[in-house]
Amino acid sequence: MPGAIRSPGSGPPGAWRLAVAVVLGVLRGVFRWRLRVRRPEVVPPRDRPLVVVFNHTSNVDAFLVAYTVWRGLRHWVQPLVKTELFDTPVVGKLARRAGAIPVARTEGSGREAAYGDAVARLQAGGTVLIAPEGTTTHDGSLLPLRHGAARLALEAGADVLVVTHFGAQRGFSPVVTIPERGATVTMTMDVLIPRSDEDPSALTGRIAATMMDRSEELKGTYPDPDPDAPWWPPYSSPASPTATARENLERYRQSMAEAVAHARERMAQIAEEHEIEQRATQARQRATEARERARTTAEDLAARSRARAENLGEQARDRMEGLGEQARDRMEDLASHARETASHLSDRLPGHDTDPNAAGTEVDDLDRTEPDPGTTATDDHHTDGQRVRAVDDGDTDGTNGTT
Repeated sequence: MPGAIRSPGSGPPGAWRLAVAVVLGVLRGVFRWRLRVRRPEVVPPRDRPLVVVFNHTSNVDAFLVAYTVWRGLRHWVQPLVKTELFDTPVVGKLARRAGAIPVARTEGSGREAAYGDAVARLQAGGTVLIAPEGTTTHDGSLLPLRHGAARLALEAGADVLVVTHFGAQRGFSPVVTIPERGATVTMTMDVLIPRSDEDPSALTGRIAATMMDRSEELKGTYPDPDPDAPWWPPYSSPASPTATARENLERYRQSMAEAVAHARERMAQIAEEHEIEQRATQARQRATEARERARTTAEDLAARSRARAENLGEQARDRMEGLGEQARDRMEDLASHARETASHLSDRLPGHDTDPNAAGTEVDDLDRTEPDPGTTATDDHHTDGQRVRAVDDGDTDGTNGTT
């Protein structure tokens, strides 16, 4: 039933798989269509709610987007489709069972009910699919976008996955009814994270600017360019715009242009800030690396200085020990030389008897000298000094006579 919420982790229901398989089977199996997809740099987690938006150029591009998002990101999308589709007996029943959300094209309670249903599914971790143009383009250009997708993302706290494709207009489109064989559909995916300073108008402008830039990029790199083909934008013979397209052009063309201009200005500012931040980060990284190199160099110099100091200290100790040994040897040489000199000088002194007992002999001889006849026996008991004076006193005439 419409509005039923299915857990995103359980995968798409059977009706969803059947519808996508049938369409892809016809396009790839019968008409040999090929898909070339560039995934986003950062893949959103499976439990992260997503609002998937795409440029609407064909009646089958929603199936191509649903298939690609499921196969590439493992997010199964629940599309918002016009209420009239649910009135078709077979397709309506299939859409209900596939989890599609009916939305009324006119303002009123029906649109608000669809909006509330989509918010509930996003808050439960689901993924919804919206064509913000509201209808297929009639001339190949991007029609003004409505703000519903941006409102959903901001209210539910979901990221926006912008899917831009080129080549799907080669079949089931306003300018090509029967699909061409061997057509290539190229596709890009960009994740936009709503900013705190964005309102629905600003976020819608950013979505539109992203789609425009990617469309031009895909057009410029398309593998099968054919400017003369009716499907090459801008269409050489555009179809008549639908009522929704006319309404969008009348109501949103001016605001869309202003929103896109503001978004581009803001995106340029953010890109500049990001570049400045990157430069600052690189400068900080270089400063960190420089500090690390300086620290490593300082540690290396300190280690080398310590090793040099230890080496010099070791050399100084070895030198001091060598000088000490030399000093001791010199002192011993000087002492030996002094002893030899002293011995030599003592040998040259007058009256020096080499007999070590000579001095003692002289004393003994002196003690054994016969007493002078002129003295008494008691003189033998005089000291040497007294004896000398007695001799001197008696030797008045220079002779050794007696008185």
